[in-house]
Amino acid sequence: MISVSSISEFVYCPVKAFLNQTQKDNIQTREMIHGKLVHEIRRGYEEITKQNMWSIKENIELEYIFSTIFEEVPPFIEKVSKKYSDKYEMDYSALKDICNDLEDDLKLESQFLSLKVKKILNTTSKRGNEIAEMFFPQSLLEFSLKNEELNLMGKIDKIEVINGVYYPVEVKTGMPPSKGVWLADALQVAAYAVLMDYELNKEVLVGFVDYIKVCERRPVVVNSVLHNKLLGVLDDMLTMFEKQEIPEFKLNKKKCEKCEYADICEYYG
Repeated sequence: MISVSSISEFVYCPVKAFLNQTQKDNIQTREMIHGKLVHEIRRGYEEITKQNMWSIKENIELEYIFSTIFEEVPPFIEKVSKKYSDKYEMDYSALKDICNDLEDDLKLESQFLSLKVKKILNTTSKRGNEIAEMFFPQSLLEFSLKNEELNLMGKIDKIEVINGVYYPVEVKTGMPPSKGVWLADALQVAAYAVLMDYELNKEVLVGFVDYIKVCERRPVVVNSVLHNKLLGVLDDMLTMFEKQEIPEFKLNKKKCEKCEYADICEYYG
């Protein structure tokens, strides 16, 4: 079956999608491992923050709010980093550099979050659990979906449920465009919208892409135009996998240099 994650790869480069589909069990590049590491730490940070916000009460100082939110984050990052170093036999110092940068980012985010929490405490009578729900609505994390008719499957980063409405959310570690979202990201959101309609019987009109590097959430309107683009890409991908042939494409040196498959790609060299 076609994986939703491979849609983004196909738009980026058909060869990348083909190699991921046919060689993914044999390849674990440094970039892939780093991506998994960042996602796991980000998920853990959200859960830690949400849980710790429950203990926040009115009339407390900003410094206490920050320490309550953030104090468990550094040891969690250290634990995850050590796990990945052992599991993938990677240089611990290299992983440590990545984790240090990520810890700095999360510390800054926690400081901004603390300011927002303090403002809410000063202007409302909301308790910690109510504030936590404002920032972290009820959600399903890494939820698996499948549609046999479309030959499509995937594991979505998050489905947020707000007032009975379901919203697919894709989390991206890269930089966003100046406006809106990348086409590849929009197509992934549309794909999950189709899967949610099929499996959960929930019509999805809007989804989101969280570009965590810049702390921005950008909406994706799932309309007929985007839906038709998705079906066209799925048809092209299915044809590629069935015929085991790469469609015509243009090499892009800048993209190729950043690709985790550059060392094994016969088109790049």
